[in-house]
Formats: sequence, structure tokens, C-alpha cells
Amino acid sequence: MKWSKNEILNLKKDVISFDEELTFPKTVFEKNHHLRDLKNVNVKGKIRYESISDLVTCDLVISGDMILPCAITNEDVVYPFETETTELFAFRKVDDHEDVHEAKGDVVELLPIIFQTIMMEVPLKVVKEGLKEYPKGEGWEVIKESDYQSRKKDEVDPRLAKLKEFKIDED
Repeated sequence: MKWSKNEILNLKKDVISFDEELTFPKTVFEKNHHLRDLKNVNVKGKIRYESISDLVTCDLVISGDMILPCAITNEDVVYPFETETTELFAFRKVDDHEDVHEAKGDVVELLPIIFQTIMMEVPLKVVKEGLKEYPKGEGWEVIKESDYQSRKKDEVDPRLAKLKEFKIDED
């Protein structure tokens, strides 16, 4: 998903429209603990050059399925997503305070921007739908928050446990 400055400047209709399916290599996900894979990623968009501002505007609609780890069982969870973004590119040196991407070597490349946009959509945690049994092992178990609160309510603070033995004599 790259376009050179010449391709963009020589547009006949002033707009490049595209609708593409993307796949990402497995190496992208090796160091990422929050995102295991991306499936069915589709990118629709339009690119237009605005000669007045000397900027390339890219309107993108990105959709697909994220494969994420379940926060409780660590099993794969399919999480559908769809997001829209508008990105600006300049064929000149860009200041840090500008919200504009600098076209590297007079080429507008969307793939890194698309991946960055997807990464911003990754939720902090997901839980597998229909989870009935929580994992447990030797000496540990995962419990629901409500179960934890009810157990905690019944427990006596060990610092105050001796007070249960205290009885007032009414002589």
C-alpha cells in the first residue's frame, strides 16, 4: 500500500480509491503480548492530494478480527473491530508538533499507519464469552469478584481474632 508522489500528483480524478485485504507476518506478533494475530483485515479508503496545503489526505476504514488472549484462561478470543481514521502526509520536512506524517523518499506508505491504528484499538482485556469454569491448579484458583467479596466478608481480620475470645464478666 504505497504510492509515489508522481502517482499522486498525476491523478486524473483527484482521488485514488482502494479496497484491499491485508495479511501481517507472524513475526509482527512475536513480541506483542496483547495481540496474537490479525485475521480478515480489510482496508477501504480514499487518497487525495490537496495542492493548496500541499498535503495528501488518506481517509481509511479498517476492519477485521483480532486474536487476543483471554484475561482469565489465556485462550484465544476472536475480537472483531472496525475503526475509521484520517491521516495526513506531507512531502516536506514535518515539525514534531504537527499531526502530519512525513512521506519517506516521496512515497506515501500506509501499512505502518494501518498497523499503528489497529494497535490503538486493542482492548486492555477480553474474557472468553460463555466462560463457565474458571481455571484452577494445585494450591490456586481463579474466582469471580463476587465470590471473593463474599469470602472476604466472612473472614475475620487475624489482628482482631483474639477479640472473639474476649468475654465481659457481668459481676
